Amino acid sequence: MPKEATLTNTPADILKYQNDLVRTGNYHPLGRMRIISIAPNAGCPDLPTWDPIMKKWGRLIQLRDRVLPIAQSPDRSMILVTAPLSDSQGRVRLPDLPDPTWVAAPWTEEEVHGKQIADPKTGKLISVPVERPIEKDTPRFIEQKLSDRAEGYLENTDFYVFSPVLSIAFQPEHNQEMLGTFWAVNCSYNPADRTHPALLINAKTGETHFFGGLYDVVRAAGEQ
Repeated sequence: MPKEATLTNTPADILKYQNDLVRTGNYHPLGRMRIISIAPNAGCPDLPTWDPIMKKWGRLIQLRDRVLPIAQSPDRSMILVTAPLSDSQGRVRLPDLPDPTWVAAPWTEEEVHGKQIADPKTGKLISVPVERPIEKDTPRFIEQKLSDRAEGYLENTDFYVFSPVLSIAFQPEHNQEMLGTFWAVNCSYNPADRTHPALLINAKTGETHFFGGLYDVVRAAGEQ
């Protein structure tokens, strides 16, 4: 399990403020969060034990069918996550992903050309199709472990810390309808309070926050 980590500012008041905004509905909806890009961090170095997904893409969090609604605070300075992270069974976990190193089993001669059997009427050899087992073409799936992707826990809490966050890809919402495009939130260092943007996920409840940093919503090219 990861060790404890300390953010550059005490976030307790900010997290409470964010929770109050979510509880009262005092926010501007943005859409459904799909992917969170997290940069390398000395607190989470490359390890031989990293799963194949992390070895290929690093600390990229893919939500897939577990999309989370996000919004902006009234002054648009904060990104709010308005629902907890959980699966259909109420567990705090990310969706499993296909193993990028998986390769389908090679086709056998019989699967390509069929199997030679004797015709029961004529006794002559005939070729009949051989069904290829579906398991041979079904990719392996790997768990996206939150503990592997976090550099630690926020001190004296159950929050995993993931930082610095580089960007958030999301499907935008307009007039309570989802648009068929993707927008981004570019995240950067805030020199005013000296904070890098961090993602916080409570390991027990799934409560999720973005803390610190600056956030700039970028629309898809050509969209107004």
